[in-house]
Amino acid sequence: MSFDADEVRADFPILQRTVADGEPLVYLDNAATTQTPERVSTAEKSFYDEYNANVHRGIHTLSHEASVAYEDAHDRLAEFVGAEGREELIFTKNATEAVNLVAYGYGVQHLDEGDAVVTTEMEHHASLVTWQQIAEQTGADVRYVEVDDDGRLDMDHAREVIDDDVELLSVVHVSNVLGTVNPVRELADLAHDHDAAVLVDGAQSVPTRPVDVDDLGADFLAFSGHKMAGPTGIGCLYGEQELLEEMEPFLFGGEMIRHVTFDESTWNELPWKFEAGTPPIAEGIALAEAADYLDELGMDAVREHENDLAQYLLAELEDRDDVETYGPPPGVERSGLVAFNVDGVHGHDLSELLDDRGIAVRAGDHCTQPLHDVLDIPGSVRASFYAYTTREDVDALLDAIEDAAGKRDAMLASERYHDRILEHFEDPTGAGGLRDPTFRKHSEETSCGDDGEFHVDVAEDGTIERIGFVSQSCAVSSAVASILAEYLEGRPVEALAGLDGEIESLLEGQYPGMREECVHGPEDVIREGATEHLHSLKAGVSDD
Repeated sequence: MSFDADEVRADFPILQRTVADGEPLVYLDNAATTQTPERVSTAEKSFYDEYNANVHRGIHTLSHEASVAYEDAHDRLAEFVGAEGREELIFTKNATEAVNLVAYGYGVQHLDEGDAVVTTEMEHHASLVTWQQIAEQTGADVRYVEVDDDGRLDMDHAREVIDDDVELLSVVHVSNVLGTVNPVRELADLAHDHDAAVLVDGAQSVPTRPVDVDDLGADFLAFSGHKMAGPTGIGCLYGEQELLEEMEPFLFGGEMIRHVTFDESTWNELPWKFEAGTPPIAEGIALAEAADYLDELGMDAVREHENDLAQYLLAELEDRDDVETYGPPPGVERSGLVAFNVDGVHGHDLSELLDDRGIAVRAGDHCTQPLHDVLDIPGSVRASFYAYTTREDVDALLDAIEDAAGKRDAMLASERYHDRILEHFEDPTGAGGLRDPTFRKHSEETSCGDDGEFHVDVAEDGTIERIGFVSQSCAVSSAVASILAEYLEGRPVEALAGLDGEIESLLEGQYPGMREECVHGPEDVIREGATEHLHSLKAGVSDD
């Protein structure tokens, strides 16, 4: 089974637009959000144009039509993942809320001191952070299955950490950084052998391959609409009916109740028990249309198409001495994404120069900071594909990253940035740090993948004698660190507390007329970088 990606592109109007002063859009950020075919947006618009009303609330024609369409949407999404019926398919606002529903509806109810949740080192923050918080509330432990050097789960380690103390296994089906397709059924069988429930994060798998909850052995499955050609603002939780019946809701209000008195309340039947308030009616109807669209393309074909593109890009990047890739090696099936770094070029700089050529990628930690710690990198660049991605799109990316360092330097020398940014990047003050400073302070812009450390020598009279820094940051962030080091030397260390406004004025005075419409707006990057660095230095003074 296969399809023609060029023909598929015709269904997505946004792919016909240009960006960056006329460059055709090359959209390679699909692991974050896919584009929406016209028929899906039409389905949502038709709801508002033809039968906009609340569901299950009114005895009139529009409410009846909306209720039927919304209920049918549950049926359609349940069918899409192999659930037995709408009772097992709850609409949430995204996969994150679906994970939290399990955490607070099931986890809090079943976890206690001495119990454990097992997850993995490659989890998205939506899962990892949630289980950390539940563990704090309940006294349970969180255990992490390790990732091996090839970007796959260490199954021997999984067998060590999944034991009779484990109440729940929470595992990502497909890594949003490594592209790894995890052996979920094997893990689920292992967890079930120890009477543990299994939650599968399907945010990257449900949109890209056939998924059946019975085949996976999943007790719960979370996924999002905006990653599967659907609208934003809606996600789904599949749950085995028996488990959902036992769980308590964690959102309360209208729709989810059956009977209310001043003394007590009882809950509605599934799935409405977990859908408090006015639900995402239009979004649910549109998501059902997206499921129809994907089934017509064929999920096997989507999987094969994405894997072919990923294997092609991976093989090309592996041949380049200046590129490091992450995840399973060429020849091993993966999802349609490749994360990589180019030597000497920070991911933000690479993303910005790609954007100048109309190419949209993601740079940063991709909501997986602990995984990037395991990989020992502050961030990565991720190119991710979908049914409409062509080999020409991948070739455009490959061409754009040729001589990335030279292109980065040309970008810094352009009118976009003041000359001093390039000067401080090429000849930074304090680069390399200091041998034995008075204090050190880590400086990190976590959403971006910028990472560094300031070293400060304080003289006997309380003035800043020298500032050095070690940086794994983008060119602008490194340059701003250098500017701050130069500017702050000789000043009283106590003066750091009142420098916010002064630094703002300094930067505005040095860097006028910047191109504010830039995606990462140079003006914003400089100000944010300076603010992060200055706050780190202040914290260093306080800690010392």
